[in-house]
Amino acid sequence: MNINKIKLLHEVRAVKNKKELASLIKAQRISEKVLLDAVSFLKDGVTELQVESFIKKSFIKHGAPILSFPPIVAFGKNTANIHHESNKTKLKKGDIVMFDIGTTVNHYCSDMTRTYFWGKPNAKQKKVYLDVLKAQTLAMNKIKNGERKAWMIDKSARSFLAKKYKNNFKHGLGHGVGTVIHEWPNFKPKSTDIIPTGCVMTVEPGIYLKGFGGVRIEDMILITQKGYRLLTNIPSDLKSAILK
Repeated sequence: MNINKIKLLHEVRAVKNKKELASLIKAQRISEKVLLDAVSFLKDGVTELQVESFIKKSFIKHGAPILSFPPIVAFGKNTANIHHESNKTKLKKGDIVMFDIGTTVNHYCSDMTRTYFWGKPNAKQKKVYLDVLKAQTLAMNKIKNGERKAWMIDKSARSFLAKKYKNNFKHGLGHGVGTVIHEWPNFKPKSTDIIPTGCVMTVEPGIYLKGFGGVRIEDMILITQKGYRLLTNIPSDLKSAILK
């Protein structure tokens, strides 16, 4: 298959019809219920592995056992690892808590990351969180104002974070979501993609400070003719991120 046909296939797949979008949104709504379940399950001394196991069982309980990807559950310093795998680390007061979860409905995926604080965040934790949130808002506003060049949208968040955290945002700002968790198009610094109306994208800036922890906030949006529609219903303001 030649490169133009592959590109065309990607572009056709990227634009979701009503039925595809309904499946994707349903998967997201289930993920939101599971996230709230997981937050309620947290307690001092619980391990990442115990929470991950609980999340998997919760997806089964909600009728969506086929996940988009293995859940990421990270506590404390482990949140600085972008692709952390759960271990026996126990939750303690003052920890940053990161959940990155998603499931599938009729093969359509959802994807969401939320970062929380187990107890009152310190000044540095608060600052990193608010900076990541602001980077996401800058990118969303670019999209809202009609920007469709992927690299420009990525740049709006990346250049803001680069001023504050040198060379720290080490992944793309987001990606298309469909029957696979990462599909065309992509928000990346060198991306030549033009984001089509009707595709579903993640917007997920993150900062990861070794020995301290990390913050990532990820929402899914539907690209509309005049802007975007937010598909994630879980709040991400600082107040909502403080659990105790």
